[in-house]
Amino acid sequence: MKQKKKAGRPDGGRIFRSGVYSTAILAAAVVLAVLVNLVVQAIPVRYTEFDLSEGGLYTLGSTSAQLAGSLEQDVTIYYLCETGSEDAIITGLLDQYAAAGSHIRWQQIDPAVYPTFAARYGAETVSTGSLILDAGERSAVLDAADFYVYDYTDYYTYSVRFDGEQQITSALYRLTSDEASRAYYTTGHGEKSLSSTLVDALATQNIETEPLSLLSGPVPEDCALLIIHCPATDFAGPEGAVDEIGFLQAYLDGGGKVLLTTDAYYSTPRLDAVMAGFGLARVDGLVVEGDAGHSLYGYSYYLLPDYAASSGSTALDGLDLTAPVLLQMAQGIAITPTDGITAGPLLTTSDAAYSKAAGYDMTTADREEGDLDGPFDLAVWAESDSTGAQVIWIGCSNMDDDLLYQSIPGNCDFLVGCAASLTGQSSGILIESKALEADQLVIPARTAAAVGLVFLALVPAGLLVTGAVVTIRRRRR
Repeated sequence: MKQKKKAGRPDGGRIFRSGVYSTAILAAAVVLAVLVNLVVQAIPVRYTEFDLSEGGLYTLGSTSAQLAGSLEQDVTIYYLCETGSEDAIITGLLDQYAAAGSHIRWQQIDPAVYPTFAARYGAETVSTGSLILDAGERSAVLDAADFYVYDYTDYYTYSVRFDGEQQITSALYRLTSDEASRAYYTTGHGEKSLSSTLVDALATQNIETEPLSLLSGPVPEDCALLIIHCPATDFAGPEGAVDEIGFLQAYLDGGGKVLLTTDAYYSTPRLDAVMAGFGLARVDGLVVEGDAGHSLYGYSYYLLPDYAASSGSTALDGLDLTAPVLLQMAQGIAITPTDGITAGPLLTTSDAAYSKAAGYDMTTADREEGDLDGPFDLAVWAESDSTGAQVIWIGCSNMDDDLLYQSIPGNCDFLVGCAASLTGQSSGILIESKALEADQLVIPARTAAAVGLVFLALVPAGLLVTGAVVTIRRRRR
């Protein structure tokens, strides 16, 4: 008599083993995903994140990366922002700084959780999203309200630029550099005031500016740079109550540095005599450009000069030499070979330029008999081989202008480069703001219709046909 098989599911063990196997595979996949995530997080962000923005908003510039990588002291950047309200541009930029320099780290501080934290740095009133840079004994506060710059074309039209990288890099430079250089600008001779834009730009270069009247005495010992910005009257000589020219000459004899701008309209023979000691002299008249490519909008006395190929000065180091500079109503500066003096041009006109002998009294910008042929140097540099004194002379009084900087930012960069060179610094931390607007992708109507036909009709139809063919083949098997 045959025995009946024991009741039960014949494949129960196989199903159990299959379930255990699937669970193990799933667990291994989860563990692998966690490990991969941890490994990716450990990789510097510059290798794992890609900046697809047109202006490179999430990419640290080479200048900033070089500075961050060269730091030898620790700097902590605190980001004052509530959790969930972070600015992706700021956090991405801070990640880039931390990745570029081993001495830089950043930490987010939620003001709602730590309401008294900002008070430690005197930053109680800053906007949310601001930054505090702590370098130990020194610190800096960067207000978020200054990170975005608005340029108004008219009352209704404006563009927005991101200036955060410039401010962070400049703050890092100031905090980790020596004490700020002191620049004095002379007063009492009808000089033009320095624009707020230039003063702020010099501050980011770690150069602090103060007014100085030579009527009160000699140039201070802590003066790293003396700025003489377009004096309308001459400096007093030894025959006066105070010998201002004597103070200036003594400063230069001691190795002083002078940044001078002049206007052809004003005569300053005593000051010019000091410059003659460096082999420099004015060219009579006003320079007019005969090459339309070197003038602005056809105004031949609005000059767009070339940067000199070689001058011996470091004033052009770190500058964008493709950025135009504009000199309006400028005067040429002649360089005469002089024993013990090394000199060279910084800005030059084209060969087609000429100087109108009549100057401001000219009745036409066309070339006339008696006009001097170019080319001309519009900005020059000279150094005394014996004392180390240096001067940079710019034959134009209109380079420094807040409104002009909105369309010709190269002017401010050039002036800061000159000041940085004279104070023995590098002008390499000059960083342009980054535009937030991106050019829109415009697709012609015909192309848009073709693309729409492909993705809305042809692709779905192809998928349906492919699915039908696969289904029919499977049923026939």
